[in-house]
Amino acid sequence: MNSETSKRSRPRRVLRVVGRVIAGVVALAVLAVAVSAGFHRWQTPRDKAAIEEAIGPVHRYVEVDGRRMSVAVQGSGPRTIVLMPGLGTPEPILGFAPLARRLAEKNTVVTVEYFGLGLSDGTDAPRRSEAIVTETRAALRGLGLNGPYVLMPHSISGLYATWWATHRPDEVAAVVGLDDERYTSDGAQGDPDWPGWMSTVTSVGGVRDLIALDKRTDYLGLVADYRQSLGDTAEYTPDQQDRYLGAYSWVLNPTMLDEVAHEPENVRAVEGAVFPPTLPVLSILAASSIELEPEWASSHHAAISNPAIQQVTILDGHHYLFHAQAATIAALTERFLDDNVKMP
Repeated sequence: MNSETSKRSRPRRVLRVVGRVIAGVVALAVLAVAVSAGFHRWQTPRDKAAIEEAIGPVHRYVEVDGRRMSVAVQGSGPRTIVLMPGLGTPEPILGFAPLARRLAEKNTVVTVEYFGLGLSDGTDAPRRSEAIVTETRAALRGLGLNGPYVLMPHSISGLYATWWATHRPDEVAAVVGLDDERYTSDGAQGDPDWPGWMSTVTSVGGVRDLIALDKRTDYLGLVADYRQSLGDTAEYTPDQQDRYLGAYSWVLNPTMLDEVAHEPENVRAVEGAVFPPTLPVLSILAASSIELEPEWASSHHAAISNPAIQQVTILDGHHYLFHAQAATIAALTERFLDDNVKMP
C-alpha cells in the first residue's frame, strides 16, 4: 500500500472507531435505562407497602369509578374534616399526619389522596375541578360520611374547595384553607411547572435515580421544598421523611401531570367567585407565599363576602406550613370551628 492510499484509509479507520465508540455508548445507555426501569418496577410496590405500614391501621382504600383511592380516617368526632392535598404532594397522608393526629382528638379526619398521588391509582379522567370534587365526594360517601364537611385544602385544592363550596354549598360546613390557591392572573395564564414527558422519565425510574444520587441536592427541583419544610420540624422521623420524599419516584405520572396541565383552566373556573355569606371561612396563609406572589393575599380577601365569619390570617413559614406549624394550625382551627360551626 503506497503512502497516498494509507493516508486515505486513516479517516475511514477513525470513523469506524468513532462509530464503535458511539454504538457502545448507546448500548450502555440503553442497558442503564433498562436496568433502571426494571428496578423501578420491582421496587415501587415494595416502597408502597412500606408506606402503608408506616401509615398504619388508619389507612384504607375506597373504590371510586372502578379504581382504588387511598385515604386515612382518624378520630370519631361529630365534625368531619377533609384534608385535601396540594399539587404533586408525593405522600399526602404522611405529610398531613401531625396535623391530622391533632385534629382527630375532637373530629373525624379524612385525608384524601387524589388519583395520581400517594398510594392512589391513576385515572384517564381529565383533572378538572368538578371531576376531582366528584371523586372526593364519592370516596367520602364510600366511607359512610355524608357531610356537611369542613374542607381543609392546601395549595391547588383551594380551587377545588372553592368550586365545591360555590356549586354544592349544602355539603360544606366550613373551609379552613392552608395557604390554598385562589384566582390570580398569573395562575390563570401560567405554564405547567413540569412538562408531560416527565411521566416517561418517571416510568423508567429516572426520578428515582436522581433522588437516590444525592439526598442533599435536588437536581430537578422536585423535592427541595418538601425537604426544607420537613427538616424544620421534629414531627417526622428520618424514615418517614425518606418514605415521603421517596414517593416522588412515581408521583410525576400522567394523572398528576394532567392535573398540572389543567391548573390554569381550574384557576379561571373560580374567577370572580366569592364564598356564600353564610359559610365560615378561615384562610391561613404562609408569609413566604405572600412575599413570592403579589396577588396571593388580595385574592383571598377578594373571595370574602361576609367578614364577620370569613377571615384571613398569616403565619410565618413555608408553603407547606402545616409541617412545622401543625400545633398552631390545629389550635386555630378548633377555635374557629367552635365559634362558627354548629356541632351536628
